Amino acid sequence: MSGIQLRSFTASSMAQVHSFDHLLTTLGGPCEIVFRGIDDSRVRVLTTLLHGNEPSGLRAIYRYLKTGEMPAVTTVCIIASLSAALTAPQFYYRMLPGQADLNRCFTHPPDGLQGALATAIRQRILTLSPEAVVDIHNTSGSGPAFCVTTNDSDQNIALASLFCQRVITTDIQLGSLMEQDFDCPIITFEAGGSQDNQADELAFYGLKAFMNTPRLDQTKQDMERLTYPRRLELQAYKPIVYASKMDTTAAITMRSDIEHHNFGTTPADTQLGWLNDAIESVLKLDSQQRLLSACFEKRGFELYTKVPMRLFMVTTRADIAASDCLFYFQHPPLEG
Repeated sequence: MSGIQLRSFTASSMAQVHSFDHLLTTLGGPCEIVFRGIDDSRVRVLTTLLHGNEPSGLRAIYRYLKTGEMPAVTTVCIIASLSAALTAPQFYYRMLPGQADLNRCFTHPPDGLQGALATAIRQRILTLSPEAVVDIHNTSGSGPAFCVTTNDSDQNIALASLFCQRVITTDIQLGSLMEQDFDCPIITFEAGGSQDNQADELAFYGLKAFMNTPRLDQTKQDMERLTYPRRLELQAYKPIVYASKMDTTAAITMRSDIEHHNFGTTPADTQLGWLNDAIESVLKLDSQQRLLSACFEKRGFELYTKVPMRLFMVTTRADIAASDCLFYFQHPPLEG
C-alpha cells in the first residue's frame, strides 16, 4: 500500500467555496473531488496539477463546480501537487525544490514523497476501473494546445477530439501517468501555456465535454496527427541561459524568442542558439542519440537546424529546460 492517501471531497461539499483561492486552501493537499453522474454505474477520471505550475486544469474544475451541472457519468477529479502550487510565488514551482518530477514517477516509483504520491494516484485509478482517463497539463512555454497519446487507437483519438484538433502519438517513455495501463483510453491534454489566455478556456470546455458527453467513442472533429517526435534534452550539469546573444558563461544559450517556433514549420538552417562546446557534450536526444547530428549542427558557436522540423513544448525557463527538456520536435524521415 502507498504511504499517502488522497483526501476525498464531493462536489456538493464544495458548494460553499466562494473563490478559486478559497478552493486551493480548502483542498490543502493531494485529493480528489467526486462529481456524481446521471449514470452512477460508470466512472471517468480526470487528473491535473501533476505539476504545480500548471493551473488550467484546476481552474477548469473550479469553473465546472460553479456551474452546478451534473456530469453524464460519475467523474473523479484527482488534484496532485497542491503543495508545490501553493508555495510562493503561487503556481511557479513544477515540483518543490529537491523533489522528483511527479509525472516521471508512475512506472518505477522512487523512494520518497513523490513516489508515494504517484503510487497512491495509480492505485486509486485502478480501484475505480474507469472507462477513460484524461490528464490535463499546461505546456512549459507559450503555444497552441494539443493532446498526447502512446496509442493512436480510435478510442484515444475520439477522446482527444473533445479537447482540441491536434494529437501527437509518442513512443518516448518517461514514467508518466499517460503511459500506465488502466485498461481504458487515456490521453494527456496540454492546454497551452499557463500565461496564455486561451489555455483556461480550452481546459474548461474540454473538461466539460469530457464530463457531460454520454459516449466517448465518437470523434468530434477532424484531427491533425503528428507521430513519434523526439525530445531534446541537456546533458547533465550543463548550464543554460536564454538571451538575444551568446552568454559565454553558459554551455548553451538559446534564443529568447525561441517560443515563436512552437508548432510552426522551422526550416533547415534556422539558428536556435549558441554553444560553448561540441553538440554531443551539451545536448542529447531521448533514446535516439544517433539522430542528434542528423538534425542539428554547430557552425562556429551557433546552433542550427539541419532539416526542417516542427518544434513544440518549447520553454524559455532555464530551470525547466534543465530538469525536463528544451523542446520536442518532429522531423522528416532521415536516411540511415
